[in-house]
Amino acid sequence: MARKMVLVCVKKDLTHPISWALREFEGRLNVRYLDHTRQLGPVLAADAGDECCTVILDSVIDDESTLAFAKQAKENKPSLKILLIASSGTTKEEIIGLIQSKVVSGILVRPFTAEQISDYIYKLCGFKKPTEVPWYMQT
Repeated sequence: MARKMVLVCVKKDLTHPISWALREFEGRLNVRYLDHTRQLGPVLAADAGDECCTVILDSVIDDESTLAFAKQAKENKPSLKILLIASSGTTKEEIIGLIQSKVVSGILVRPFTAEQISDYIYKLCGFKKPTEVPWYMQT
């Protein structure tokens, strides 16, 4: 089975919790971390073979909204699945608009758990979820 690519473009404080949540998918995912949408745009444009299945995107990076970028990315690549991490700077109206226009495939509001990230990856990448919970997610 081919490994699916997940691009993660979030604030630095979220990189570690997300990487922890994605440990469960070692061997099945190719995860690439990017610091800003300026780096993410060229990677998505170069991905002509639809290798990328999901983008985990913070709604605000470096005090700039990434919502316009998300809309543009979805227009350019309709099969792209975007999991948006909603920060405090994102309004309720913006979130509702993104959901109604189907720009994003899922939204997580900060704070979130590793299990929530994991559940979305199973859903967005089309993996079958095991019935046993990994040891590092047990409370």
